[in-house]
Amino acid sequence: MNIPNNILMYIPGYVYWKDLNGVYLGCNQMEAELAGLKSPEEMIGKADYDFSWKDTASILQKTDKMVIQSRVPEEVIEIPTLSDGRTVVMLTRKSPLYDENNNVVGVIGVSIDITDRKTKEELQNFLKTQTYIDNILQYIPGCVYWKDINGVYLGCNQMEAEILGLNFPKEVVGKTDYDLLLKYAAEVIEKTDKRIMKTEISEEIIETGTFLDGRSVTLLTKKSPLYDENNNVVGIIGTSMDITDRRRAEELQKKVILQEELYNIAKQVSHDIFSPISSLKMVQFMSADKLSEKEKNILDLSIKSIETMSKSLMDKYACMNLKKMEPSQNKEEYIILGLSLDSIVEIKKYEYKINSVEINYYPDKENSSVCVKGDSSGFSRMMSNIINNAIESLEGKDEGRVDIGYILKKDKVEIYVKDNGKGMPKETIEKIINCQEVQTTKKNGHGLGFGQIMQTLKDMNAQILINSKENIGTEIRLILNTIKQKNV
Repeated sequence: MNIPNNILMYIPGYVYWKDLNGVYLGCNQMEAELAGLKSPEEMIGKADYDFSWKDTASILQKTDKMVIQSRVPEEVIEIPTLSDGRTVVMLTRKSPLYDENNNVVGVIGVSIDITDRKTKEELQNFLKTQTYIDNILQYIPGCVYWKDINGVYLGCNQMEAEILGLNFPKEVVGKTDYDLLLKYAAEVIEKTDKRIMKTEISEEIIETGTFLDGRSVTLLTKKSPLYDENNNVVGIIGTSMDITDRRRAEELQKKVILQEELYNIAKQVSHDIFSPISSLKMVQFMSADKLSEKEKNILDLSIKSIETMSKSLMDKYACMNLKKMEPSQNKEEYIILGLSLDSIVEIKKYEYKINSVEINYYPDKENSSVCVKGDSSGFSRMMSNIINNAIESLEGKDEGRVDIGYILKKDKVEIYVKDNGKGMPKETIEKIINCQEVQTTKKNGHGLGFGQIMQTLKDMNAQILINSKENIGTEIRLILNTIKQKNV
């Protein structure tokens, strides 16, 4: 891959690379001048013993060998004597140099002069803003890339290529973020890049990119304008650190806390509504021997009517308030199916730490980026209800199992939740399909949940298929329409 000369020229530090024997293979202009040479070409073929710092050459090469053998980068303080007789203090980071077959073929060194400011912070600030030579800086432990003024990638290092889902850095050349990310993610990045090029002010930001293959990463990024030899802005330089796992852990914790809060509210609402009904049933029981058969029937019918209306009211009330309570920024017009189901299944596995229940997840990895139109929070509640019902049907089962997955079929996607639990009677299935009230079989339940499920399916213009056999298990399939990527 061809790298513009000014990229290497403007690195604010001393850069060099050597082979396994400590022989210099190249360097930048600053390193050449440090050695008393006119150009980097004069450095090639020489070793540390050939320069003014030959007295410390054995120490330098000892560090080189340690990095080569361990394959672990090292940060060290070096004190070389320069060609003009000065002794300086260098803060240096050395990393292994690899060939295209991932074999270690030498060492890469990046140094800054800290004679007057001996702090590690100087190196950290430098590493955030340094740029970017072909195979030499490909294996720095961080993502590095540069684009032109139109957002077209000019190059990157190996780690950035892998983040982008590419095999080699050269594959990124000529592409834009629109070729790699979903449209909304590319637009956000483009807006940031343009702002930095216009203001010429570097920024440190957190970026979330969702790729066309469905992957999503969160990066801590430092971006700066890229200048040409005449100090004109010609593009953008970025260095990033992948913090996806840390952010996912934080988001999972937030979701669990929110779900616990909603569950507690639902329990309280349930208690408030059904306590009076329980009292009526108690009165009915205590006065049974004092009432005529006609009076008993009237009282029984009245209690059932109140209970039915209360269930309907609670279902609507719960759905309404759950929707209001969730953050408005989560109301997306479309859902990336793989990402959403990944998150839901993670939470369910976290919630149900039951040894006798096995939760299996089978995502369609080849089609993980498939999108469906709908409200993401409503979709999450629907899937949560379905999975909860499947798990709770396993009560008393020695080897309970729930399988969750999805399959793309032309322009539709089928989500399935299958259990080997108690199953459902035929009349219950018919009521669900016809959106009628369902009398729960749960000890502590009230038949809530399927109302929300059916409403969400209606909103998404989706279908539900239920295949269930009592004491064998239930399989629920949801059939949703997909959205073509170009329409996202």
